[in-house]
Amino acid sequence: MAARYNLQPHEVVLLKDESVMHGGFWSAYTDELMLTNLNLVLIKKGMFGNSKGVLTFPVDQIKVYNQQAQAVIGKAANGTDLLEVYFLNGQEKFAFQSGGKKKLNEWIAKIHQAVTGEEAPAQQSTGMALPGAEMVAGVLKDTLGVFKSKLGTKSETPVKVAGKCRGCGAPVTGVQGQTITCEYCGSAQQL
Repeated sequence: MAARYNLQPHEVVLLKDESVMHGGFWSAYTDELMLTNLNLVLIKKGMFGNSKGVLTFPVDQIKVYNQQAQAVIGKAANGTDLLEVYFLNGQEKFAFQSGGKKKLNEWIAKIHQAVTGEEAPAQQSTGMALPGAEMVAGVLKDTLGVFKSKLGTKSETPVKVAGKCRGCGAPVTGVQGQTITCEYCGSAQQL
């Protein structure tokens, strides 16, 4: 008999995915993971699609810290990204065959919503750049500028221009193409 998960009358599916791996060394991407408003449900399947059982993890048992559900992106021993969910009595790890971090962030946001009842905060940029990367980028830009100048291509240098204000006739200065505001009459104009 195939193992199935029957939704309770007041339970709805928020997210569902197949080709999920859960477990140790011998596990494969054969399971199905489903998030409802009440439970995180794992339907264990064998290599040939036969159901092996259902594991149910109540969402009210997921830990919360600083108003954030404790569902995070972790790393497996082989370096692949996986979903780590921390419960009051332990933790579970789920790996998805496809989708990468985008899929993991989608699951994390939905788990946060199911646990806290609030939309997940916008994902902060993880700042994938290394410390000092901005300085290195500046040096590279300068180096490329030197190569361009030696090869005969000119980089665009800003052209300073002077003129009269269209509103009051006072002298104005700035970079060509820039929008400036007259110090005397306050009118804005493009040089």
